[in-house]
Amino acid sequence: MRLGLFLATLIGLAGASHISSAADASWVAASTLEPGTSPYCAGGQFTGQQVSLGQNEWQVDIKGNTLTFTSRAGYRSLTLDLKALQPDGSGKVVGKDDKNREFYLTFDPGSGARPFLVTNSITPCRTVFTPKT
Repeated sequence: MRLGLFLATLIGLAGASHISSAADASWVAASTLEPGTSPYCAGGQFTGQQVSLGQNEWQVDIKGNTLTFTSRAGYRSLTLDLKALQPDGSGKVVGKDDKNREFYLTFDPGSGARPFLVTNSITPCRTVFTPKT
């Protein structure tokens, strides 16, 4: 009986690790600073509206457990590992920018094209990346 329970648990864990690996996906996302007041985000009082059209569009690509998001304006590209996500696709993952500073992506449960929140280690700014329809 214990062997059967052990095998069932082992098979369940193997299935969970398979579920947690992200399916390949690609989409365009719009980035928006969360509304709020901060002297470090967009010069203080910020309503959540972007200043210039097109500057907030990002190409988001997931290949296996790697997510890359690249500014469509061509000024930035960031890549990080999604292995730390929970089996339901939720969780927080850590990456490093080109100056070796940490940034964090937080996901709600799901897979493929979905919103995610980006924060970093040096400012209180919070940016939401939402798939464009």
